[in-house]
Amino acid sequence: MPFARALAYTVYTLWVSVCAFAPELLWQGFVLMRGHFGAAELFSALFIGTLFAFFVEPLMERLKAGRWHLAHAPSGGMLLGVLVSLAFGIVVVCIHEAMIAYIGAEHAGDEAKKASLARAIDSACEWASIPAAVTAAWFVSGTSRRLALPATGLACVWIVFIGHSYGWGWPIVVTSAVPGFLIALLGSRVVLRRWDASTIPVLAQLTAWVAGSWMLLAWGIQAGSELIDSPGLQLYTPEAFYEDLRFYLGWCLGLSVAPNPVPDNGAQNGRAT
Repeated sequence: MPFARALAYTVYTLWVSVCAFAPELLWQGFVLMRGHFGAAELFSALFIGTLFAFFVEPLMERLKAGRWHLAHAPSGGMLLGVLVSLAFGIVVVCIHEAMIAYIGAEHAGDEAKKASLARAIDSACEWASIPAAVTAAWFVSGTSRRLALPATGLACVWIVFIGHSYGWGWPIVVTSAVPGFLIALLGSRVVLRRWDASTIPVLAQLTAWVAGSWMLLAWGIQAGSELIDSPGLQLYTPEAFYEDLRFYLGWCLGLSVAPNPVPDNGAQNGRAT
């Protein structure tokens, strides 16, 4: 495999992993921030958002285009472009405030800041490791047909190992392993059938379908258990249900928005070698 291709696969895997853990970290940060976000923080967000909209964003557009004069004006007109940039800047500031609230280190000492940062990184790795393992298994399957089964099996074992390492408890391990196994196995099957630029969107749709079906099944079991007054049939607690919902949402978004690293021509008429 060419080095550039391997690097592109690695970046894509990292991209998907970041998107998988981002919704949960942001949610926890916003929940913690909600109690102390006042007028000062709001005006700060507006001020920094204004700087972003009128200074940072225009410079970034020109740097990305590689020229000073842009070939086209922003779609929707200047006013809409400014409003979108302003809103994006405000969101960035709010995310920063949420992360400060999450790690709880705004006024802490150096040791406390390091401990909080380590906790945040460990939590991110916990959420990101499963999508990373599954995505890596797909790329291995697309590169070498002979390694498809070992790579997919290793990804499935990794899901159980991560749950055990972080002390999830076997009920949570099972509710993570069932959809994770299905996504890994069915995805590798798709990859072995065809491996080209059209495969990644199919994998994103497959992940969304499996995750959505699993969450819908879990919700149905939850609703049914409440009707018959049998809490033993519940797969999730309400908190764990929404945690997994945010996790799968981020995973699917990552597969959809990350730049496709697979070339159009594929390998040997679209099949793994």
